[in-house]
This record gives sequence, structure tokens and C-alpha cells, in this order.
Amino acid sequence: MDGAETGGIRLALANCRRCGRLFNKMGHDVCPSCIHEEENKIAEIRDYLREHPLANIYEVSQGTSAAYEEIVDLIRTGKLLLRQYPNMTYPCERCGAPTQSGRLCMNCAQELGEGIQMYDRKYYNKKPYTKNRNGGFYSRE
Repeated sequence: MDGAETGGIRLALANCRRCGRLFNKMGHDVCPSCIHEEENKIAEIRDYLREHPLANIYEVSQGTSAAYEEIVDLIRTGKLLLRQYPNMTYPCERCGAPTQSGRLCMNCAQELGEGIQMYDRKYYNKKPYTKNRNGGFYSRE
């Protein structure tokens, strides 16, 4: 069946990665029901953190309906930001050091970046990225 047979509307059906239900995928990998549930958990976590700003992830998990893994996933995906909550840390996937965003701590991310630059220089003869110092544009006239 092509778009013309359905009136020009194409449906992108997918299974929700959280609950497994079939839904019309429109930019998300979870169904609308799970999105709503996730938004409610984020609001619950934020409310808890407003009342307990020095809480750690385990305390937040115990004080809300969100599991530890769900909280870490929300942080890693950027849906929950923790800049003002110093005790909300989880282990770096590489070295185990505490971090508040992404999968790697700052040191491991920096080492990985330097390793990629070294690989690029060695195998592609690229110079390290440097910002244009004069801030101008190059045009061919």
C-alpha cells in the first residue's frame, strides 16, 4: 500500500521501546502514553529536588516513583538537568568517577576527544581544530 492509496498519509508504525505497544512514530521512540508518564516522572523528580536540593539519586528514587535507572536515563538523554543539585551524580561508564551528565565524566570525555584528534592527525593528516582567529569570512570573488 503506498501513500496514494491511503490518501497521501504515510504511517510510520513502531513498537514503543518502553512498553512495546504499537504506535504512530512521529519523532519519538516511545508512545504518547509513555511520553506522558515520563513527563509526570520528570515533574515529580523536580518537585522532590526543590524540597530536597541536597538529595542524591538513591534518595530521589526512594522518594519518588522513578527507579534509579530511569533517573540516570533521563539525565543522560538531557531531559533532566542537574546543575544546581551537587549530590545528583552517577558513575562514569568508563572509569566509575561521579558525573552529572552524559555517559562519561569530564576527564574521560577529554581523553576520548584527544584520542580522536590524535587518530585524525595520524591517519588523515589533519591539523587539530582551531577557531578562525580573525572571525571573518572567506569568499571567492
